[in-house]
Amino acid sequence: MIDIYSRYKDAVILNQLDQDGAIIALTEILTRLPFKPVFIQTDNCLEFQERFLKIVKAKGLKHHYVHKNTPNENAVIERSFRTDEDEFFFFKYKGAKDYDDLRNQYFDYLSWYNNEKPHLGINLQTPLEVVAKVVKD
Repeated sequence: MIDIYSRYKDAVILNQLDQDGAIIALTEILTRLPFKPVFIQTDNCLEFQERFLKIVKAKGLKHHYVHKNTPNENAVIERSFRTDEDEFFFFKYKGAKDYDDLRNQYFDYLSWYNNEKPHLGINLQTPLEVVAKVVKD
């Protein structure tokens, strides 16, 4: 999940790609975010269907599907995936001993990404600095 305005992101590495996994990830991420999102945008994959949508609604969020054949609607998250590949999986990833170790390493990377890494797209601020300014106002 990435906030387009602040570039703040959080994610969960799952061992399953289905509605149960999407619900687990959403629930886990929402407890960690330093703000409450207004809406969630997803692609049209099967993991983001009926049961997932009920959870989104129950959490008081709106949902928006990306329109088919409009890749620009999902450009920010796709670029985020590429950044993860380049910065985490290529440079920082140290070979996990097991699934939990991989999750912990990725969580450390996200902490660095949000709290320490200056981002050009937000005037060399960290995502957390941008979030703090918005939440303060």
